[in-house]
Amino acid sequence: MWGRSFIYSEGGNYPLMLVTTIIPSYITIWLLSVYFAGGYDRPVKIRKSIVGLLAGTIVILVLYALLPESLRFSRALILLATLLGIILLPLIRFVLFNLNVPWVQMGDKEAKRFIIIGEKSEAERVSNLLKSSFVKPEFLGLVFPVENKAGNNKYIGNISQVKDIINIYEIDEIIFCSADVKHHTIIDKMAEWQNDNIDFKIAPEDGLSIIGSNSIHTQGDLYTIDINAIGSTQNRRNKRLIDFFLSLLLLPISPIAILFQKKPIGFIRNIFQVLFGIKSWVGYIMTEKVDHNLPKIRISVLSPLDGMKVKNHNQKIVNDLNLLYARDYSIWKDLNIVFYAFRELGK
Repeated sequence: MWGRSFIYSEGGNYPLMLVTTIIPSYITIWLLSVYFAGGYDRPVKIRKSIVGLLAGTIVILVLYALLPESLRFSRALILLATLLGIILLPLIRFVLFNLNVPWVQMGDKEAKRFIIIGEKSEAERVSNLLKSSFVKPEFLGLVFPVENKAGNNKYIGNISQVKDIINIYEIDEIIFCSADVKHHTIIDKMAEWQNDNIDFKIAPEDGLSIIGSNSIHTQGDLYTIDINAIGSTQNRRNKRLIDFFLSLLLLPISPIAILFQKKPIGFIRNIFQVLFGIKSWVGYIMTEKVDHNLPKIRISVLSPLDGMKVKNHNQKIVNDLNLLYARDYSIWKDLNIVFYAFRELGK
């Protein structure tokens, strides 16, 4: 319609290549962008789909500008397709949401179902904080932080039974009491339960001490710290994506970049190993006594230690750095470490 109305108003039509090659390529980029933005993670959230669609449009427009003139058919088709997607994606999912399809979500879920993992006094303190907040939990169960205890009139089970508790009680969010559950245990259990689409938070011993350090959409958020674990599906995907694109970026500039590397041959080798998923650019600090309860990731070229001026640390500090990297992961940390330790990329 666009072609006949504006481009070929006096006759003619778009080349066959547009339909057989160019448009399928655009669609592939849009689908991949929505995927990497988390638009297909369950429960499906419309906001992530729109972000992915817009990111895909930016990628397509950049590639479009680099194409030869013979392959640049019409920017209007790209923008019209984006507009159509922005209208249709939310519309389709709005219909599915109103049909009560369980894996489609619009906005934040108002009535959440919680379990709190901690000993009696601390778990009840956090429970009371949640109940007095604007969260108004639909369900709130207490779970023992050790495996050799059974449920009672207040507790619904222990930490070894959480997998079943999630399914039986349809849990949305798990809160760990930091006073009773060690951080290594938290990370270990998150890796074990990561495929259940559960939100995880830590309730510090003094909840009031972290007011303002996190989201304040609800009062309940004032007493908990979000965990952005490296073992989550989205973070594993994002980490692989940043590794892949960094390798693609470094490959064409490698003839110049090797001049700044301490180990040029290792640098070239690492580019290809990361590109094909054998290694990651950034990961844990590997020592003989490294904690093996952390979520499994690829062996790496660099580590959080490479992003620090002082390199010599005792084993406790090494374990703490690994724990922080696993618990509070972001792609910006990886990029910062790569930038800071650029000369070490041949390790």
